[in-house]
Amino acid sequence: MDDKLFNELEANLKEAVKVAKRHMAPKTTYVVVTPAEIKAIRRKVRMSQAVFARAFHLSLDTVKGWEQGKRSPDTAASNYLRMIQADPEFVQKTIAV
Repeated sequence: MDDKLFNELEANLKEAVKVAKRHMAPKTTYVVVTPAEIKAIRRKVRMSQAVFARAFHLSLDTVKGWEQGKRSPDTAASNYLRMIQADPEFVQKTIAV
């Protein structure tokens, strides 16, 4: 996984733990992933929308909505998409059931 992305996600997780333990107030941060970026992430892994949705345990309607700009991924979904972008094989191994 990309070191910069991993470090950012690790810092976010540590912050989330502090917020959960009420050691600090949550910061409002929004990660924007555009429809074009989402489509580029899917194309990078060379998958159709349907295959991408199944491979990463997403709803096909959600993937279509994101790519068409009818829906926007929330922060957690945006981070998930960024993880897929950085290391799709790692993500697939991690979520394998």
